[in-house]
Amino acid sequence: MAVSIDLSGKCALVTGGSQGIGRGCGEWLARAGAAVALVARNGKNLEEAAQGIRKGGGRAEALAADLTEPGRTEWAAEETVRRLGGLDFLVNVAGTARRSDPAETTDDDIDLSINLKVRAAVRLVRAAVPHMKARGGGSIIFILGLAHLQTSVWHGSGCMSNGMLVPYKHQLARRVAPWHIRVNAVNPGVTETPRMSLQERRIAEMTGKSVDDVARERLASIPLGRFGQVDDVAKLVLFLCSDLAGHITGESIAVDGGETNAVR
Repeated sequence: MAVSIDLSGKCALVTGGSQGIGRGCGEWLARAGAAVALVARNGKNLEEAAQGIRKGGGRAEALAADLTEPGRTEWAAEETVRRLGGLDFLVNVAGTARRSDPAETTDDDIDLSINLKVRAAVRLVRAAVPHMKARGGGSIIFILGLAHLQTSVWHGSGCMSNGMLVPYKHQLARRVAPWHIRVNAVNPGVTETPRMSLQERRIAEMTGKSVDDVARERLASIPLGRFGQVDDVAKLVLFLCSDLAGHITGESIAVDGGETNAVR
């Protein structure tokens, strides 16, 4: 008997959907039949991502919004329901991974990290849960990272927001479980996205190393011997949204090629 994932009739809201991991998540959910609302600040890239899904036969809506602005998270959730007809999956990808010296982290770095990654995600949860309850259940996923599992000298303020969401994710999972809503976190390792090259240039500037040396050192830390791909992360998100993951909640799952040097 063949095994497949069929999300026909389901509706998903994916933040950070204009590029990288967010865009990949939207594409894979749409391939499985879900209608997808993509949210991001860059309207041009966002529409291109939605058009790509439509050309592949999927259904996608582009919702251009800065989720740090008051009321925009609530608007995104309500607009998803209005346009798609419901809300079953919330995939929180939007965030910042601005590399900086932890001894020189600025207030602006902290504010951006927490406002976009934490406050916006929690507000979206608050807006989405009633709709998921009405649909009889759902799945909420936070795309975080490795910073709460192991540290990097040059990680910057992103580790703060990731660390804040880990206990919240676990508390939320227990709270919404009676309503058949599952909550999990996905922790990508070094993944080949547009952001990856920016990170490597920034690390090179701070350390005095070449960009090539930075890339080689990062690759050497991955036991499987390759950088992650967007599809590696997106396929796990698809699984966690499906009934195949129907008894998985409260988990944090690394997609890092074995990079994390911690027992978990």
